[in-house]
Amino acid sequence: MVGSPPQWFTNPFNGHRIEDNGCHWSDGSEFDTGIGDIKTIWEVSRFDWMIVYARAYRLSGDDRYFKAINDWSSDWTQENPLNCGPNWRCAQEASIRVLQTLLAAFILRQHKTPLPGLMRFVSEHCQRIFPTIYYALAQDNNHGTSEAAALYVCGAWLAKVSDTPVLKRKFLKWSRTGRLLLETRVSRLIEKDGSFAQYSVNYHRVVLDTLNMVEFWRRELKLRPFSERFYSRVTGAVEWLCQLVDPYTGDAPNLGANDGARLFVLSTTGFRDYRPSVQLGGFLYKGRALYPGGPWDESLKWLRINNVFKRVTPDRKSCVFKDGGYATLVPGNGGNGVSWGLVRCPIHRFRPGHADALHFDLWTAGQNVLRDAGSFGYNADSIWQSYFPGAEAHNTVQFDGRDQMPRLGRFLFGAWTEMESISDISRDNKTISWSGSYIDYRGCRHQRTVSVDSEQGYCWRIVDVINGPFSYATLRWRLMPGKWVLERDVCRGELADIKVQSDQLAVRRELVQGWESKYYLNRTTLPVWEIEVGAGTTVITTEVRFKDVK
Repeated sequence: MVGSPPQWFTNPFNGHRIEDNGCHWSDGSEFDTGIGDIKTIWEVSRFDWMIVYARAYRLSGDDRYFKAINDWSSDWTQENPLNCGPNWRCAQEASIRVLQTLLAAFILRQHKTPLPGLMRFVSEHCQRIFPTIYYALAQDNNHGTSEAAALYVCGAWLAKVSDTPVLKRKFLKWSRTGRLLLETRVSRLIEKDGSFAQYSVNYHRVVLDTLNMVEFWRRELKLRPFSERFYSRVTGAVEWLCQLVDPYTGDAPNLGANDGARLFVLSTTGFRDYRPSVQLGGFLYKGRALYPGGPWDESLKWLRINNVFKRVTPDRKSCVFKDGGYATLVPGNGGNGVSWGLVRCPIHRFRPGHADALHFDLWTAGQNVLRDAGSFGYNADSIWQSYFPGAEAHNTVQFDGRDQMPRLGRFLFGAWTEMESISDISRDNKTISWSGSYIDYRGCRHQRTVSVDSEQGYCWRIVDVINGPFSYATLRWRLMPGKWVLERDVCRGELADIKVQSDQLAVRRELVQGWESKYYLNRTTLPVWEIEVGAGTTVITTEVRFKDVK
């Protein structure tokens, strides 16, 4: 259904097509197109395929790949004239598309002596991005970083390859604007501890991949370096993601919004492998590898980066990111224990997308035993828009069946949850522990303490203390798919046994069906253990004991 060339205006999942493509991009709404989720047509117009074909051509020399690039890009340009139709509606999408096009040109060795068509294509995209850049900045998210990056890189590139003084001045204005905004966006949106404003692992990768491209092109075009503050913040972002990536698989907790974005892909690793982004960021911003050699190094070869550096094992450790609101507990020396955990402890300086306060993620041997649900889709039915961002989709306590914050809109919560307390990591008697608490907008309080044996990580203990004006409360443990058997207060699985006890009689203990979304617009079932208690102060203790993991 995608076709060759692709059907640029057709949703491949339902066959619905946007027919009126000659109108200005500002007409209409991206949530009322008649095709469902507009991202289903935006995806192919991000030009991921161009990088795939460029790599295939460089490896094989097969002219079919080169011809496909020319045919598809020519067809896109003809079907999508400047500022007309839905594929011009979002300036971030335009930014992604033009940066991926330039990357493909680099792979094909066409970036230094480009044809007029490529220069026109890049210039038109900057003409779309520049007038609305301050709308992107107002959103305080990765729209601003993507659009600033496109102006900076593309403006500088155009100035390098252009021989017309009047045009050079315009191109340099775009580049100077992009550079200034990159400095201010990075300073504002990336915290001192490396956390990113969108409280999402995948969106953290999006901004890191974008900034990796910024630094790559800065070096390639021989532009002056950014400020020390810029490099300090981006280096922190690299280290943050390294701490949250599972060393066995390259996967990471499914925290926050996830629209399926994976940009500037130069390796054969899967969507949920975050190591290529971390490894490239390590070379560009820290001057060294953060992982031993592997398929995640492929991007270094495509970008012609000298990777003759000392190879290291990731130095993962227990730490608290108080600016962003995360705590990691990593047993063993350098993270070589059998398990590790993450607690979400939000300090909402920016707009929250999920009600995930005190969510706990637990991993062993590359398996995400206790997990987050993800986000599924942005234009899905209301039941899914409510479920995935809500408390029900997280490993936390839910009071009276409601969310931790009141909903105000599709992407908006009110009365943002703020932590009452966040402890540092404590080490005592071969135990690592952390504790934190919050009080929600209705006065209900939840305190969670997580501890683990510090040497190997075979035994975890989570103590939840709840009180306040609630009628009932539900603790959920969202379990990895597989065989789980409930035996009174113990839930037995293939990798672990989980025991839950409370100082008040639980009114319900039940294994129910829940949902998760590891990929955009894809949802699957998983078992969820729900423990419900009545009103009043209650202490609930959960013990997770891992079996021998080979």
